[in-house]
Amino acid sequence: MSVAAQPEADAVDTRVVKALGHPTRVQILNVLRDRELASPVELSAELGVALGTIGYHVRRLEQLGFIELARRTQRRGAIEHHYRARRLLDEDAADALFASPGGHGADALAVAREAQTALASGGFDPVLTLADRRLLTLDAAGEAELERALLRWQRALEWIARASARRLAGVGEAAAHRCTAVVMRFELPTGIDEG
Repeated sequence: MSVAAQPEADAVDTRVVKALGHPTRVQILNVLRDRELASPVELSAELGVALGTIGYHVRRLEQLGFIELARRTQRRGAIEHHYRARRLLDEDAADALFASPGGHGADALAVAREAQTALASGGFDPVLTLADRRLLTLDAAGEAELERALLRWQRALEWIARASARRLAGVGEAAAHRCTAVVMRFELPTGIDEG
């Protein structure tokens, strides 16, 4: 099989890994999800984490694009910075971006919104969470192989879900694990940077 992947395509999205790579960053994102604004001083007091540590993680989250400086306030001769969580997906822009005649854009939008909610609520924290992005350049044979692989993946997921439903019905227990499994394949428009 001849598949040429871009250099960064073999790694998990590093921006997400870096943002969620430390529990304090996840805590900061959770606080900012629930509140409109918070300063590092307020975050430090609320989370019980040293101000220097909070300041470091706030700067990293801002650099990675997950939060933004929203306001500066004069406090006792110093400037207090207030941050807010950035919307990872503007709903109006997303509706226009993902709208498609075939209806698959609605699925992509639903996936993006679920992922945004999971990110904000710690759903990407567990060890077995996976976010993988691969940019591929395929020949005609590779495209056909990819199509077959995606169909096998869909059938495997359906089989796993049916088998789990039978086991759960047999013991009368609630589901032990709820997740979204996503594989998306879509064409890149001409002129889009693949890196």
